[in-house]
Amino acid sequence: MRPPLFDTSLLSGAGVGRAIEQCALAIARLDARVSASSVTNAWALRAAWTGYARALRLHGVEIDEIDVFSWGTGVSIPKRPARNTLLDSYAAFPIWRERMAQRGRHWAEDLPFTPRRDEASSSPSLLVRAFDLLTQWLQAELALEAWLALPILLHRVGITQGFLPCLIAGDARLRFGTRDSGALMRRLLGELCDRAEAGLRSLDAMERARARALCILRDQRRPGALRELLAMLQVAPLQTPEAVSRYLGLTLSGAGKLLQRAAQLDLVMEVSNRRSWRLYMTPDLAVAMGFEARPRGRPPRRSAAIVTQPGSLLSAFDREMADWERRFGPTAVEEASDRCEDPLDL
Repeated sequence: MRPPLFDTSLLSGAGVGRAIEQCALAIARLDARVSASSVTNAWALRAAWTGYARALRLHGVEIDEIDVFSWGTGVSIPKRPARNTLLDSYAAFPIWRERMAQRGRHWAEDLPFTPRRDEASSSPSLLVRAFDLLTQWLQAELALEAWLALPILLHRVGITQGFLPCLIAGDARLRFGTRDSGALMRRLLGELCDRAEAGLRSLDAMERARARALCILRDQRRPGALRELLAMLQVAPLQTPEAVSRYLGLTLSGAGKLLQRAAQLDLVMEVSNRRSWRLYMTPDLAVAMGFEARPRGRPPRRSAAIVTQPGSLLSAFDREMADWERRFGPTAVEEASDRCEDPLDL
């Protein structure tokens, strides 16, 4: 058996203790916000796509995050590499989400190896213990499931109250070892901290988008299918007229006009620069994916809290969003993949 990569001497190393503190604070802030957010389920799905893309890259699959979003939303993006038909890179996704839905399990359950007893396993830092378990998993079984295990380990060892699927971090040196384990730990903690901060920015942007969508719906005299579109965009922030036509049962022309109306209200952005087969994204996703420059200057004032009454247009929007969350959940993706290979058939 290989010697342990991490031990308790890391805590006395230069910068490791400070990195642990910063990483723990970033994760705690994200965990607290997610637990009290109005868009928790929609954020969890989007964060799962982000985390899954990072895990695929760690596993050696050449893929961009936008390709995982394309698969998850069932929207094809022009001029993107075609999917590999010989190897299904997304087969582990519904299984991973089902594992994260399981509550009350001990950290040692479902591990494909017997954890060793060493200094790292008794470290006072839960983050060091989680990375040590990840290292043991990778050394015992080099599989995509090992790279996906970190959010589950972080929850089961008690670092997070809920599952935060965006917290995927790793390094090839976890498999082969390194002479400077302190530098490796600082790099892993820094990446995990960045992932937590990015997840918090995404959550904040989704909450602002939801509040703004409610304000716009409240002021619309004839919303039409705008309510259903905005609810769908919360869960599936990448859309085309063809996809909207299929999901909402509209004509292709009607779906295009609906997206143009949403673009005029600054609820989506057209990022394809095409006259036909246009591609639309929510503004926060367009910035995160590099299709739009990050806004500068003072951030806009937050919208005031909106109280929804039963039977109102706003409560109907919440029901629509809940329906789309159920449709785009792990069960829906798994059932659709059993029926067809084309994700547009979801």
